[in-house]
Amino acid sequence: MSEEYPYNGRLSRWEEVAPGLAIVGVQSVDPPFPFEAGQYATLGLLGPEGKLVQRPMSVSSSSDRLDEYEFFIRLVEGGAFTPLLWERSVGDPINIKGAKGKFLLQDDGRRCLFVASGTGLAPFMSMIDTLRDRGQTREIHLLHGASYEHDLAWREELGGLEAGGDFPLSYVATISRPQQSPGWTGCTGRVEAIIEPQLDAQGLDPANTTIYLCGNPEMITAVDEIAMGRGFAPEQIRKELYWPKGREH
Repeated sequence: MSEEYPYNGRLSRWEEVAPGLAIVGVQSVDPPFPFEAGQYATLGLLGPEGKLVQRPMSVSSSSDRLDEYEFFIRLVEGGAFTPLLWERSVGDPINIKGAKGKFLLQDDGRRCLFVASGTGLAPFMSMIDTLRDRGQTREIHLLHGASYEHDLAWREELGGLEAGGDFPLSYVATISRPQQSPGWTGCTGRVEAIIEPQLDAQGLDPANTTIYLCGNPEMITAVDEIAMGRGFAPEQIRKELYWPKGREH
């Protein structure tokens, strides 16, 4: 345990994707904890009243790498935790504990439809990188929705992975505010708006596919309704809601 109780880790990396959006690395001072791809850790910082403010954050790095835990985090103005985080710098102490969560890749041999909104991409990156680290493959169709083109973290990496042909991935990004990205030529609209065309284009149906949803509750509700309408059983629709019960970060 760090001498600076309650902190047991430190910020090891800060990559700004866009203003108020960052890929953050955290190293544990305590012996590192194992986790499964798709799970979350809990980060904590002391607030102005001297109390530890904690928030669950999905790990985005491979579960075979424990030297650093990676997270994809958006600054929420007026939130309790993320404004504290944005005041920190690489090398500063932070609390980390984990891991929890049941949002795991199912060993069912089925095709995977990953649907992410915003920072909900994080657990899917962990799943993809863990499979690659282990020399394993799954047929994955990844849909990522964001407000702006510059919010599409890992876009080049995912596009390169798709083009490389060594890993069976199809990647489709969509932005909901294309007027702010005049050079954008990809899909537009919220990610739930492209679900049905993608299901049809890829031949994804209840007989061959498991759907994984991660992001804001409105997206998850919308895609859940679409999938149920197409005959997907509840156990074929795996969900990880961000900001449950309206709690902001």
